[in-house]
Amino acid sequence: MPTEPLRCAGALIVDDDGRLFLQRRSPERSLFPNAWDIGDGHLEPGGTAVAAPRSIGR
Repeated sequence: MPTEPLRCAGALIVDDDGRLFLQRRSPERSLFPNAWDIGDGHLEPGGTAVAAPRSIGR
């Protein structure tokens, strides 16, 4: 079991019409399957929360 805390980052992505981008979690996920969620992900070692949202759109 890892001793370091899991680091994550998320982003609220809003278009010019004020619509919010959401994504649906996979039905195979153990936590909150099929739930709607904001764009997010785990931070790589040495990564920052400021840089992390840039990778969400990839």
